Amino acid sequence: MAYSALEVAKYVINHEHSKDRPITNLRLQKLLYFVQAKILVETGEPCFEDEMQAWDFGPVVPPVYHNYKFFGAWNLMNENAPKISEETRINDMLEKCAAFSTSQLVEITHTQKPWKDAYEKGRGTVISNESIKEFFLNGH
Repeated sequence: MAYSALEVAKYVINHEHSKDRPITNLRLQKLLYFVQAKILVETGEPCFEDEMQAWDFGPVVPPVYHNYKFFGAWNLMNENAPKISEETRINDMLEKCAAFSTSQLVEITHTQKPWKDAYEKGRGTVISNESIKEFFLNGH
């Protein structure tokens, strides 16, 4: 079952707060990308329905970005999060990402085919779920 990206974002924010890890809008965007990749590879279905776009600082889910943009580079506040059936898979990915700084996550996404193929400066081109799934299924 696919959720809205905002539902997944709230879950991610709460999880990161529970681990005492700071989370900015920029970091949240990268975490959503890696969560989407993990769920796509392991279930064949997306975790969330909203499209992802290739922006200057990597993959972004526009409605989530706009919901939290007023925080700027500040830490996002905890919100009530829905119960998500994929929480074990999501938590596993968040723990893997915790080893990397936000700037490292941006750098990693910039080296990966889904973002590189979709990115056009200033355009906000869609990164397809198919390209994400294909890239990560091939062992990346």
